[in-house]
Amino acid sequence: MKKTVVVIAGMLVVFVLGGGMLFFIFKDFFFTHSEFDIPDQPNDKIIAMFNTQIEKQIEDHTHSPMHPGYIPESRENTIQFLKTIKTIESMTRFSVISKQPRNYLELKISFADGSVAEEVYTGQTCNGYLAPCLLMKVEMDNGKAVKVFTNGQEKKGSPDWIINDLNLLIDKSISYDITQNNNKYFHLKRQMPILKKNGKTTNKLFLEKPSETPKFSFLKII
Repeated sequence: MKKTVVVIAGMLVVFVLGGGMLFFIFKDFFFTHSEFDIPDQPNDKIIAMFNTQIEKQIEDHTHSPMHPGYIPESRENTIQFLKTIKTIESMTRFSVISKQPRNYLELKISFADGSVAEEVYTGQTCNGYLAPCLLMKVEMDNGKAVKVFTNGQEKKGSPDWIINDLNLLIDKSISYDITQNNNKYFHLKRQMPILKKNGKTTNKLFLEKPSETPKFSFLKII
């Protein structure tokens, strides 16, 4: 009986110690929180930098030989969309110090009409094994930044290294509107008759090029 009690007690000790070690090893994967998760430090120096990048993004969404896919109205529609934004805030899925995979940087976009777009995908990840990534909250008025708050990470390097972060916020915000209102940036999708090999005709949506005129008599063999 005593031997059984000793064995059980020993197993409990092993489980407790093992569990404690596993928690210590993996706590950064599942139980992470950091003071750097909240962009609450004002930085007025970034305001002008952000507005400069807004102008660049407007140019990048303007119909031109460099960007022939956009319709002529895309520039004005980009400007008008930016004027509807009240705040843009970046955040991570878990934490800026999290070591979990797919710890994506996401955007929360608040609009002047009170609507909010959350978990807007950026494609960028935040790696807790490195330094905490930069988070920002930008307050906007009439399409321009008027206040910028960060989590302080921009102070650890040259001002130039945050330009990509600024562009990311603006570009992905505009991309969100493109997914919601594609016809404001590109030619309307129209139906194209398609002839399949079995002889049956179906319709397929495709993007009309700027130089095209409607041609519905063309049949594509697939």
